[in-house]
Amino acid sequence: MHAAVFVDFENLFLSLKNREELSGLRIRELSLGILEQLKQRLHRDKAPMVLGRSYAAFDTYPGMEVAHDLALMGFDPQYVLVGHAGKNSADVQLACDVCRVLYRRPDIDAIVIVSGDRDFIPIARQVLEENRELRVVAIPDSTSGDLRMRVGADRFWNALDLIDKGQRGAEPSPLPAANGAADAPAAVAPEVPAGPAEAAAVADEVPARAAIVGHIPVTWRTDELPRDADIDERLQQCVDLIQRAQVRHGSSEVWLSPFLKGPMSQHFSGLVHPERRALINELRHRGVIRIEERENQYADHPYSVIVLDENHPMVREAADRASAREEVQ
Repeated sequence: MHAAVFVDFENLFLSLKNREELSGLRIRELSLGILEQLKQRLHRDKAPMVLGRSYAAFDTYPGMEVAHDLALMGFDPQYVLVGHAGKNSADVQLACDVCRVLYRRPDIDAIVIVSGDRDFIPIARQVLEENRELRVVAIPDSTSGDLRMRVGADRFWNALDLIDKGQRGAEPSPLPAANGAADAPAAVAPEVPAGPAEAAAVADEVPARAAIVGHIPVTWRTDELPRDADIDERLQQCVDLIQRAQVRHGSSEVWLSPFLKGPMSQHFSGLVHPERRALINELRHRGVIRIEERENQYADHPYSVIVLDENHPMVREAADRASAREEVQ
């Protein structure tokens, strides 16, 4: 059995953001974590995700950086139009894509819709009439009662149960097992939130220091470190890259996500994205850097910066190497 997953990302994001018990938490990361756990849940049910789509006005809200994370996780971002009244076309595009899969992809047995919007009742009905498995993933008290009634309790998965690796609440009812189901690809850990939308275009340039919102918890996987070379040497190269970025932009702070996509991607072109992130995470574990969230004057989500510990031996060694290069030149 194979599954196709369609995510109304703005619906999921806002449903989590409006919950009092989640206030103070990083909603963007929670949203991505839920989708990661959803993929793992489908894999355990022997219905791996073979097609994924996510829908939002990514260039405005909740920000284009999340589109990068979703693409790496296999939920290909679909940019939707926003009308003058603020209503976007996510539900229409999502419904059209579901219908396309129903009639063109006989190899897909299950449709998963991540949204609690009442507008999806007609498409849910169509999925069931075409004799496909259906699951709706949403938060119960943010979900249309009519949608839940039409879908049925056994086809509804509580998105909150997918937070913290499914240890909150009961396990969702599994999809029917299929023999010989293919293995699903490993889920990619969600990336730490980055800066404003303008960040992607200007690499690691940073504005004047903004107020610290918080320190980023360790969320990236550490088992992705490359094993084909000396890790200490790679980490020293990372510190060199950070120091060069500081000099280039005349700032002690380096925007996290653009740094990963720019200097890190170019210098470590032989590594995949999770391996590059794991190197940054290892620097955090060793106390070489810290990652701080900053207030964002361009949007309602914070951005993240890398800050070096100038007193750390690795940082001092990198500074000495840079001074030696300047003397030679």
